[in-house]
Amino acid sequence: FFFLLFLFFCFMGLFFVGGIAILGMFLVFLFWVFVAESDSILYQALDLFSGKAAALFVALAGVGMTLMYESAKRKNSPEKLTKVKSDLLKRALFLFVTGLSYYFIWPADILHYYGVYMTIGVLLLSASTRILQWISLLIPLGYMGLLIILDYEAGWDWSTLEYQDFFTPSGFLRHLFFNGFHPVFPWVAFLLTGIWVGRINLRDQKKRTRLWIGALLTFIVFTGLSAFLQSRTGYFPAPEAEALNSLLGTGPMPPTLFYMFSAGGLSVFLITVSVQVCFLYPEAKWIRYLVSTGQLALSNYFFHVVIGMVAIELLFGRLEQSFSTGFAFGYAMAFSVLLVWFSHSWRKKYKRGPLEALMRRVTG
Repeated sequence: FFFLLFLFFCFMGLFFVGGIAILGMFLVFLFWVFVAESDSILYQALDLFSGKAAALFVALAGVGMTLMYESAKRKNSPEKLTKVKSDLLKRALFLFVTGLSYYFIWPADILHYYGVYMTIGVLLLSASTRILQWISLLIPLGYMGLLIILDYEAGWDWSTLEYQDFFTPSGFLRHLFFNGFHPVFPWVAFLLTGIWVGRINLRDQKKRTRLWIGALLTFIVFTGLSAFLQSRTGYFPAPEAEALNSLLGTGPMPPTLFYMFSAGGLSVFLITVSVQVCFLYPEAKWIRYLVSTGQLALSNYFFHVVIGMVAIELLFGRLEQSFSTGFAFGYAMAFSVLLVWFSHSWRKKYKRGPLEALMRRVTG
């Protein structure tokens, strides 16, 4: 009974923070695509969180995978465990294909990467927590070495943000695994972090407290260290200073060590605090609304990219770097309210969101 109650509040907390992640991704996405004036205070503030909501989105998948797997383990049935892994692999394939299907509308899609993250996660679901923690630590460290050895800019036309050889085998694999918008390495570390965090007994107040404090300190330390080191690059000649700033930054492109640990720390902090909030206020209306938004995370992700972007292009005939900070912020708030209202209204009538239901129908 207590395990089922724990699962209920954990899933509630995950859906709650999933709603926050979707809205955060939409807000950052709009500023990144729409805004021409990158020197405004609001833009600079949001830039600090660039890529962080997407990282949270991935970490949540890892926690969810663990809860599904642990629930099956408690039934002491090898068949149940096999079915969980099989279902997850089918969903991973569905997400991979779905994400690629609208590449021409939104090249920065995360869903096809998500499918690969999940596939790797399934292979490591039975690994020990210590192994998962070490892998989560070593992947960002190893990626820093790759950034020094390999050419991160290969394939990119930065003036248009187009990947020129995406449709060649070598270009596709390079984009997918090394220098795309959300490359499998090192981004899969977020999912693996979510898997081991999902194993922690969050019913224990002391463990929750230690986890959120440690996660918050990780975010603060790596964000502060990045800012400090970047402030010292001015002593180098311009080309070297630019290269160093790129390696020391907390932005998602390239996903450096500082980005991975700051984004990972913030993700774990938000997940832990959200579970705590849902334990304390399970009946609060605003929590219910955000839970509904998180329960339709896949549908809302698709809507915020396709509908949110297409609507602007149809209305104004333009899209990228064409609007003011105020317009982008106002539109983001209005569309976010619409998404939350739609999600809650839909959940009153249906168990799953439109794309969630399609995925379940296709994958079984």
